[in-house]
Amino acid sequence: MSFKKVNQSIGHAIDGIIDLINKERNAKIHLASTILVVYVGYKFDFSSQEWIWISLAVSCVWVAELFNTSIERLTNLVSPEHHPLAKQVKDYAAGAVLVMSLWAILVFCLIAIPHLVMWLTLSN
Repeated sequence: MSFKKVNQSIGHAIDGIIDLINKERNAKIHLASTILVVYVGYKFDFSSQEWIWISLAVSCVWVAELFNTSIERLTNLVSPEHHPLAKQVKDYAAGAVLVMSLWAILVFCLIAIPHLVMWLTLSN
C-alpha cells in the first residue's frame, strides 16, 4: 500500500470523526467531556499509568459512539420505515455506548477522586 493511499485513508477517517462531531449531539457531549477530563488530568497531574486508563476509557467511548452512529445510519438506509428489529439494532448499539460511558465515568472517578481529596486536604 502506498503512502498516498494510507494518507487518504487517514483523511477519510478524520473526516468521519469531524462529521460525527458536527452532526451528532452526543458526540458534542463526548467532546466536551473529553476536554474536561484532559483538563482535570493536567490540573491534578495524573501519572502515566492513570493517563493510560483515562485514554483507554475515553477512546472506548469514542469508538462505541462511532460504531453506534454507523449502525444507526446503516439501519436507516436499509430500513427507512419503522421496524421493530431496526429499533432493536439501534437500541443495542446505543446500549453499548451507555455501557462504555458508564465505565469511563467509573474509571475517571476512581482516578480523579483521590486527587481531588488530596487537593482539598492540602489547600486547607
